[in-house]
Amino acid sequence: MKQYCIAVIGAGGKTTAAKQLAAAGAERSVLLTTTTHMYPVEPPECRKLLLNPSMEELMEEVKKPGILCAGSRAENGKMGILPDTLLEQAVRAAKLTVYEADGAKRLSLKLHRQGEPVILPDTDICLVVAGLSAFGKPVGEVVHRYERNPAWAAAAGQPVGPEEFLYCVLENICSCELPVDRIRVLLNQTDCLTDPQAGERLVCALRAKGLDCRMGSLQHEPELLKTWIFDSN
Repeated sequence: MKQYCIAVIGAGGKTTAAKQLAAAGAERSVLLTTTTHMYPVEPPECRKLLLNPSMEELMEEVKKPGILCAGSRAENGKMGILPDTLLEQAVRAAKLTVYEADGAKRLSLKLHRQGEPVILPDTDICLVVAGLSAFGKPVGEVVHRYERNPAWAAAAGQPVGPEEFLYCVLENICSCELPVDRIRVLLNQTDCLTDPQAGERLVCALRAKGLDCRMGSLQHEPELLKTWIFDSN
């Protein structure tokens, strides 16, 4: 694997995706972090967790094989972004960097406010995650920042169907401001779909726009991201 930097955005399995991507490269030095906020990953899911590290401590640990989860202490048990200089140096030192670039309040879909997501300059791939468990449920219950869509703000009980789902995914893609060839889209939580063909139609619609899109379940297919993101590069 070459040196790589992967952003993970969206909702519906984003932290699981970040952990699985980090684990896929764990034979080398891996930095697992965030440019916003996330719940820290602790051993045994990582080799070491560093919160508010010094530059010396961070640089010593980030070069070792295995997953280093690092960030700053934040409220409510979460981890925030490292100071700019530390983050820049750590990304340069790690063989693989995986980072969460937005927040979703553990919901299935999300829309972005101004300034989100926070994508690092050296990012090679942005993985957009969207949770199929949102289907049929009110947008106000399953879409983080649903009120960013004026129609939904006025009708929070509107159920998520194909049109609403695609709206969220396409908004996420536009928000990351990266070329299409550097974006991957995962429709996660296929185990929640009562009509699998509905998911296939979404995949086809996104592929028709030139996007590399796949459907699956991170809970039941732990090798999905490894074979897709890494083994194909």
